[in-house]
Amino acid sequence: GVTRLLLTRIPFFKEIIVSSFSCPSCSWSNTEIQAAGRIQEQGVRYTLAVTSRQDMNREVVKTDCASARIPELDFEVPAFSQKGVLTTIEGIIDRAVAGLEQDQPARRATDPEVARKIDEFIGKLRQLKEVNTPFTFILDDPSGNSFVENPQAPQRDEALLVTHYRRSPQQCALLGLQVDAKPPDAAEDLRDEVLQFNTNCPECNAPASTNMKLVRI
Repeated sequence: GVTRLLLTRIPFFKEIIVSSFSCPSCSWSNTEIQAAGRIQEQGVRYTLAVTSRQDMNREVVKTDCASARIPELDFEVPAFSQKGVLTTIEGIIDRAVAGLEQDQPARRATDPEVARKIDEFIGKLRQLKEVNTPFTFILDDPSGNSFVENPQAPQRDEALLVTHYRRSPQQCALLGLQVDAKPPDAAEDLRDEVLQFNTNCPECNAPASTNMKLVRI
């Protein structure tokens, strides 16, 4: 197949690399994005109140380490479960529906009850696209490289809340970043240990052992 790469810049965001792959033999295709810059100093969380069909068309950059949530449905796309993508909010919902529908034929044959519940949930996801009732879309990326479009930029968007936060040690580990751990206090380490070393008896010079423990009075 053929892979195409494009370095592009999203206004009021940053540069990204868009890649697409297509196979002429089986017509399979795939697209994904990668951040062209480094991991940011802080993570970022976008909270958008979706109230209209126009909001569904907002451009979204979702990296592979970002998670997407819709609290009203208790629905989440976990981090590292999908490749990075340049899409819209409607596109993220469509990808979730396609992923849930993928194994439905097998589920209907082996576990009809579970398949029925998933069908009901898929129906709820599709109803979200009509925006009959407002819902909340949350995009959380510890790398700081995800993005939700603000159509009013550079003015502030009242429907979009952008929060920057300090990464936890667990999030740093998931991103492969080295955490500067505080060096342990040698005295604190010894306080919980009993040290033993070989010596000779001061009276008869026979081999013996000495136990030593650091204590605080």
